[in-house]
Amino acid sequence: MFTRAAGPAARLAMWSVLAITLVVLDARFNAMGWLRAGVVAVFYPAQLAVRAPFELASDVSGFLVRHRTLQNENEALRQANQRADAQLAGLNALRADNEELRRLVVLRQMNGFDSVAAEILSTPRDPFSQRVILDKGANTGIRAGQPVVDGMGLVGQVTRAYAFSSEVTLVTDRSQAVPVQIQRTGQRVLVFGGGSSMEVRYLPTHTDIRQGDILVTSGIDRVYPPGLVVARVTRVQRPSEDPYARVSCLPMAGVDRSRVLMVLAAQEAPGKP
Repeated sequence: MFTRAAGPAARLAMWSVLAITLVVLDARFNAMGWLRAGVVAVFYPAQLAVRAPFELASDVSGFLVRHRTLQNENEALRQANQRADAQLAGLNALRADNEELRRLVVLRQMNGFDSVAAEILSTPRDPFSQRVILDKGANTGIRAGQPVVDGMGLVGQVTRAYAFSSEVTLVTDRSQAVPVQIQRTGQRVLVFGGGSSMEVRYLPTHTDIRQGDILVTSGIDRVYPPGLVVARVTRVQRPSEDPYARVSCLPMAGVDRSRVLMVLAAQEAPGKP
């Protein structure tokens, strides 16, 4: 009943001895591993709860940084793609011009004709007008009536020549008529402009003409040199009630595409004033 409790010094000594004993046992025999595992298991949810806000903030920050980086990379790639597209378009345009100039060089060697290269300066605002304006005129020897070609065939005829420009009426104009012959058979026919296309008129129904035939200038009018490609036959109709066949054609020249044209002028005979 009268047993006295241990004093503070005794308790301190007792707990110190116990602590030292546990340290020695844990260091020598790993005797406290189960206790540490239990403590870690008990406090693990608390560790997750404390660490979760920091991990969330880090993930959000990383996502925003990556999103911004991807946006910058996407914008850089888009601009690079636009520059590449522009360069490709320029190369395609140069390739087309080069091919057109090559074909014009071949036409320039045509015997009996001088040639003047001219670029289309403007086209009328009227969509139904089949005329273009060239940047060369009478100062370079261009005169009314001279044929105009591109690398693929006959384009039209000079109808007005000004001092520094000239007007060309295209073969698709309804007022134009070109004497041609069917390349396959040699049959001479007359092809007229039809707006955006062309047509052969006054051709008897029994004439040997087929879809796909190529029409070239015959040269009998002494305006267009012989052998220039004019049009390709796209449709042939032979109505029984009409003595004439209905033949539709499309011009072979780039009447609505070519940018550089060649004006042909007959060479004057030597000694002719």
